[in-house]
Amino acid sequence: MPMPNLMSQPKHTVGHWLATAPQAFLQSPRFSAGREQRMAIVAAGLWFLAQLLYLHYLSGIPWPWLESLVEAAAVVIIGGFPVLWWAVGKQDFETIARRWPRRLLLSLGLYISIGLLLPQVTYFRWHRILSNLIFADQPWLNLLIFLGGVWAMVRVPFLLRQKTVPRPVLWGWISGAALYLLLSHSGLISPAFEHSEGFVITPLYLLLCAWGDWQRHHLPKEKPTGLGWQHLPLIAVSLFSLYWFSTPYFRFGPLVALQLFILVIIFGTGLGRSHFGYSFEPRWRDARLLGAMFLGALLTMVPLGSLLGFLPLAQFNFTPSLLQVFVYSTLFALRVGIFEEVLFRSGLMIFVRDLLQHYRGDRYPPVVLAWGAILICSLLFGIVHMGNEPNANIQLPLLVYRGVYILMATFASLFYCLAFACTQRLWAGVILHGLVDAIAVVFFGAALVAPF
Repeated sequence: MPMPNLMSQPKHTVGHWLATAPQAFLQSPRFSAGREQRMAIVAAGLWFLAQLLYLHYLSGIPWPWLESLVEAAAVVIIGGFPVLWWAVGKQDFETIARRWPRRLLLSLGLYISIGLLLPQVTYFRWHRILSNLIFADQPWLNLLIFLGGVWAMVRVPFLLRQKTVPRPVLWGWISGAALYLLLSHSGLISPAFEHSEGFVITPLYLLLCAWGDWQRHHLPKEKPTGLGWQHLPLIAVSLFSLYWFSTPYFRFGPLVALQLFILVIIFGTGLGRSHFGYSFEPRWRDARLLGAMFLGALLTMVPLGSLLGFLPLAQFNFTPSLLQVFVYSTLFALRVGIFEEVLFRSGLMIFVRDLLQHYRGDRYPPVVLAWGAILICSLLFGIVHMGNEPNANIQLPLLVYRGVYILMATFASLFYCLAFACTQRLWAGVILHGLVDAIAVVFFGAALVAPF
């Protein structure tokens, strides 16, 4: 059957818009740094306020004000604000790459030291884990070892992109990072925990680094025009840094891994942020699109989720507090939304787009390339959510629930991908992401992961 000619549809119809509007992200956009700077500051302030209110009022065990203040500041300053601020203007990669690791270590050491000295240090989830991370009941010694592991972790991806680094130097840093991973995730020395994942993730990390080491000597000589398979080792090693913050647990850990991904891939490849649509610039003309995407998501996902038992109507909350709505909408947008939108839209979706353009760009029209990237990214987004567990309100078998969750996450991702493709910016998708997740949790009690 021949493919229908979507471009021949009358203008101003939904079909014509779906055929033409998503093609915008096949081109590189231009951004306004002035609006981005103001938005980064405002967003960081809202993030801090929402995190503070969540810890003190909405957490399962409410935190004291002082500990809430320290934790909220750490989440935003260490984890969030750099992600927002780097999407501003023209960045000097070499300067950032030189300064960021030192600032990260300084801020981590300061935050943990202050936390250890606070009267209610037990509220910090990382306290007990860090105290017994490698050596039992030695929080300060374990802190020094942790900072050493982080230093090695952030150095390795930058070294892997340099052909001139001697192999013994590179593998010295890799060995230090791998040793920390093994000790912190295996409990070989500390008797307080019985970890076993270290024996799995450490060999995987070494294999990824070996792949990256081989790849750095076999890169194409010409400047890349897009992301390709040769960038996969750097992407994997950067995101593997999630494991450094999983034990001990830090709320900002995923966002530090995201920062490493941004530095090594978005800036380090030389492609630039315009290539990745890495911008949080707000525009009034995108507000109408955001409203349409939000309305479309509500009218399709709520009935579908209710029909499948994912959003039980019997649990619908007609009178949520304004505090809940503000806090959950803000945190789902700025804590979860930014992480997933940068990674899946400015990362995965751009990667798929570049591969399709490289291998199929001369065979298929732009509408096929654009929608191919949207559909592939959405499906993969849904699949990575398969590990989520249902709560007591969900009356579905575990396997059925996971299948439904994949379907719902894939469907939601279609709206996020459309928002990104049509605007070539992240803000619309970030806000939409926060609203969709917050409504599911606040109004329907859905069991979404909320690592606030």
